[in-house]
Amino acid sequence: MASKPARQTQITAAEKLFRQKGYLATTARDLAKASGVRGADVDKEKLLWAIASRAADEFFAALRPIVESDEPAQLKLRHAIIAHVGVITRNLDAAAVYFNEWRHLGVRRRNRFARRRDEYEALFRAILREGINAGLFTPVDEKFGSLLILSALNWTHQWYKPDGPLTAEEVGRTLADFLMNGLYRTA
Repeated sequence: MASKPARQTQITAAEKLFRQKGYLATTARDLAKASGVRGADVDKEKLLWAIASRAADEFFAALRPIVESDEPAQLKLRHAIIAHVGVITRNLDAAAVYFNEWRHLGVRRRNRFARRRDEYEALFRAILREGINAGLFTPVDEKFGSLLILSALNWTHQWYKPDGPLTAEEVGRTLADFLMNGLYRTA
């Protein structure tokens, strides 16, 4: 078994290569070369699972305290959007792998991943339901609403540039404004 620093080196290399080339086009030899280990010591699926699992953990860690807070639903939703974007922008490579490559996991892990993804989406639905029940949000289909929000947010890894004109926080706030208020002029 690889040491913790060696394992992290493999994971970091896998994040970059899986994002650039895709899981299927990345070979164990590519991973070995990028991480400085022997090809026989590389297990692509374990690396994919490690990336997807860690990213899922980070999304849950960012969202759960918001959902469990006593804030009104509109603030929960705003903070949830900003937190979700924050997780994406902290590691764009891992986010790209999380959103695009998880389908290549073996059946058992793919099913576990899908269940976790559904649990995460359910947290957004809970915020929407709370806001609808409080009369703060327009009554909408919660699943459709949460999928719309997450779809908009999840594309951030494709276009966000850390050295771009907006910080990750500004991107999160702007997305929250658009998703919650649309393009209506407020002043």
